[in-house]
Amino acid sequence: MARRQYNLIITLAALLIASSITGCSVAMALHGKQEPNFEAFEEGSNRKQVEIQLGTPAFEKVLDDGKKEDTYQYEMGNSPNGARATLYFYYDLATIGLAEPIFSLIELFQGHKEESRIIYDAQERVVSIQGYKPPRPSAELKAAMDEQDKYKKTPVTLQEIKHPKEASESTQATSQ
Repeated sequence: MARRQYNLIITLAALLIASSITGCSVAMALHGKQEPNFEAFEEGSNRKQVEIQLGTPAFEKVLDDGKKEDTYQYEMGNSPNGARATLYFYYDLATIGLAEPIFSLIELFQGHKEESRIIYDAQERVVSIQGYKPPRPSAELKAAMDEQDKYKKTPVTLQEIKHPKEASESTQATSQ
C-alpha cells in the first residue's frame, strides 16, 4: 500500500512539474517583435517615418556638411504569431507538456538581429540607406499572394447597409 501511494505522489508531482513548465513557448510565440516595414520609407523620407518602423537609433554619428548617420538595430523573423502559439498549445495538451522543452528551444532561436545605417541631410531627410534590405518576393510568392487576395473579404460599407440594391448594382457596373 505504501509503495502504491509513493508511485501516486511521484506521478502527481511529475504532472505538476510538467504542467508548470508548459506555456512558455505559447507566450514566446505571442510576444515576438513586429518586423519593420521597409516599404514605408525610402530616400527622401523624413526621420519620423524611418523611426516609426525601425525605432530609435542605437548609434548616432555626426558627419560633415550637417549630415548625420544613424545605425538602427532590429529583429527579423520573430513577429508575434497566434497560429504558431495555438499549435504549441494543442501539442502541449496532447503530449501533457512533454513537447514544451522542444517548442521553447524553437522559439528561443526564432529571428535574427539585423542592422541598417541611414544617412540624413541637415533637414532630417534620408539621403541613403545601407545595410539590411529584405529580399524581393519571388514570382511564385507574388502569384500566391495575388491568389489569396481574391478571397479576402472587404468590409461592408455604410452605403451597402442603407441601400443594398443600389450598392450591388454599382458594384456590378464597375466590375464590367
